Amino acid sequence: MKKKVLSMVLAATMVFSLAACGNEEKEGSSGTGTDQSSNQESGQSDTDGSGSKTATHKVTFYDSDGTTVLSEEEVADGASPTEYTPEKEGQVFMGWFATPSMGHGFDFSQPVTEDVSVFAGFMENKEDTRTFAILGSGKSPLLAVSSWGKVINDEHYMTKAEGENVYTITVDLCEGDEFQFAIDTSWCNQRGGGYMETTEADGVEYFSVSGGLSDSTKKANIKCQKDGNYTFTLTTYPGADVYDTANSYYTEETKENYNSNPYDKITFAYNGEIQAQMGELTTAYYIKGAKVTEWQDKYDEQYQFKEENGIHTLVIDLEEGDEFLLTTLVTSADGTSSVGNEYVRYSNITDEGSLAFVDGTESYNIVAKAAGTYTFTYDPATTQLTVGFEGK
Repeated sequence: MKKKVLSMVLAATMVFSLAACGNEEKEGSSGTGTDQSSNQESGQSDTDGSGSKTATHKVTFYDSDGTTVLSEEEVADGASPTEYTPEKEGQVFMGWFATPSMGHGFDFSQPVTEDVSVFAGFMENKEDTRTFAILGSGKSPLLAVSSWGKVINDEHYMTKAEGENVYTITVDLCEGDEFQFAIDTSWCNQRGGGYMETTEADGVEYFSVSGGLSDSTKKANIKCQKDGNYTFTLTTYPGADVYDTANSYYTEETKENYNSNPYDKITFAYNGEIQAQMGELTTAYYIKGAKVTEWQDKYDEQYQFKEENGIHTLVIDLEEGDEFLLTTLVTSADGTSSVGNEYVRYSNITDEGSLAFVDGTESYNIVAKAAGTYTFTYDPATTQLTVGFEGK
């Protein structure tokens, strides 16, 4: 009896299944089947012709107002949308962004797993009428002359491309040179290390972002890490310039001192070895401190180290607690002098005898422990500074 009942159930199931299959095939041929319309409403489509269903998602490209639709694209689940460049009269396209506020760019390499909105970034196509020059200091001929803008010759100016906000300059640089590109030749109005798109190429670190007069890396010095001939390109977008009007020193006359830009960029190309004939340079060392020089660069004989056989020595009286370091002045064969970029600090003192007489700060400045006569001896070959002391 149980076998007979089971046979009847199986037979009924087979009849129902065949009827269902027949109905699905019939409805599918008319294009109005319930299953197909349901799949379309949920964002699914037949993409491979095999009858299997693949989910798709809608990518909506909006204008910078966040509401005007520029285009739409259906993207298969897990695929990436197609990037393109929209055009708008009198505007420069700055890229696609993930939010209307354009806080961060949209990553077209990421797979799409849901409906996505993308926002175009535009800004006014404004001509840059400013001039830019390279200002800095170091051992290369151009920067040795510059001395942070004290001298600006024709060769310091960048060349602006006609009809574009693109400036270029080709220069020889020595390891240790530091510089920035300044607006209208005032080095305070600068485009510094924070504007570098990259500091390395092909695994070689050509530059680093060094210190400066501002907490912002955008105004930090660019420091050369490898001798060579370089071409720099500065691209500007003056329509997006931002001014720190909240700064207590801000005025309309000094506004460019408080100028920054989220899109300006500096790129470089390494052209090979230095092309200019390098003249002989001499480096002199000077003390500079809070009390001894009031943090002024004083290139007087009383603050200068005396050199003999490559060793530099200074004997000087200091007050207790005076904070100081050693700076440099580089002079070329023709007598041109420039502020050097080499500094001697507390980290250059390693022997226990010397450390008994001085302390160090967090910024690695040296601090005199007591008032008296100090003898400093510096060896550039080893970068070691030794300290002798005789109390009053």
